[in-house]
This record gives sequence, structure tokens and C-alpha cells, in this order.
Amino acid sequence: DHIDLAVPAGSVYGFLGPNGSGKTTTIRMLLGLIHPTQGSFSVLGTSAEQGIDAALPRVGALAEGPAFYLFMTGRQNLARCDAADRTADLATSRARIDHALDQVGLLAAAEKRYRAYSLGMKQRLGIASGLLRPRDLMILDEPTNGLDPQGTREIRSLVKQIAANGTTVFVSSHLLAEVEQICSHVGVMSSGHLVFQGTMAQLRGRGERRI
Repeated sequence: DHIDLAVPAGSVYGFLGPNGSGKTTTIRMLLGLIHPTQGSFSVLGTSAEQGIDAALPRVGALAEGPAFYLFMTGRQNLARCDAADRTADLATSRARIDHALDQVGLLAAAEKRYRAYSLGMKQRLGIASGLLRPRDLMILDEPTNGLDPQGTREIRSLVKQIAANGTTVFVSSHLLAEVEQICSHVGVMSSGHLVFQGTMAQLRGRGERRI
């Protein structure tokens, strides 16, 4: 309801809020999966009215958890994702898949079937599917959801690496402690409203110390 998001280029933007506050719904709108009842938005300078399809090849996303074929290997699943992208160059598919797997630390497990992957590996493969091409923006919906501490650290390190490569990262979470460790900017949702937006330093400055 009247969300005014401003995500600076090159930032790691944490989209915070409890479950049910509207984070995933907002992300689905930004990806063109659902449409807002009113209002407007733009992704990478392309407005929804113009049609964000032109901008989507520059956007990688992991929304509501990865969905892959259990009986296929990690590499085979990424090949299916790449083949479904009408704007991808099939001649460079193998090299790009290897690069994406290497970025998320799954190159050694590329020939392992997806059903044998741990939850953390499944999340990383989902992120790899968004890295099959150079991206200006990565949108990650609750990427550490359900992970153990080691898996959470791996995803945290991966987000930092993606950002270091010059990609703007928009990551939703309900865990303030996680967002605090990786984000430069933050927006806080509550019951469908944006109740705070600014830098992490500004958010910390609003807190009170209580004993």
C-alpha cells in the first residue's frame, strides 16, 4: 500500500519485514509475475507502462525458493533454464553454466543429481540460475530461509561476492541480524506498508538502548 522504494545502483538493499508483510508480493510485481492494482514502478530505468520485459534479461532472480527437476544434475537443470531464455546465446551456454556454477561454489557438484543436494546447495543452484548471464540486478527472496548456520554463511558470502562484481542486490529477509551483516541500505515493511527506508547507519541511529 503506497510503497515508495528507492534502490540505489550498486547497493545491497535489504527488504525487511515479518512473514506476510508483503515482501514476496512486491518482488513478484517487480518481476512482472503479478500486476499492481494501482501505482507505477520501474526496473533498471524501464517503467512497467513501457513493459519491463526489455529490462528482465538484465535481472537475475530467486523468488519463493528454487524449483528444479529432482532426477537431473545441477548442470542439466541450469542447461534447461538457459535453453528457456530466448535472449541467451546457446553457443556460449556451456561456458556460462560453468562460470555460474563456479561463482556459487558448485562446480565440483555439477554432475550430482539435484535430489542429492543439501538445502544450502539447492539455494545456491537457484542463485546460479540467475547468474547465467551478466546481471545489473539480482533479486533474492529469503535466500537463507531454512538454512543451517553454515548454509547461511555461504549465502551471505555469495551475496557479498555478487555485489563486489558490480551487481545491485535486492534481498528480502525477516532476519534483521542477517541483513545487518550484508546490506548497505534497507527498507522495512509492516502489514503492506513501508515504515522505514534508508542506510543501515540511519536505521541504527533510530534505535534506543534498553537494559
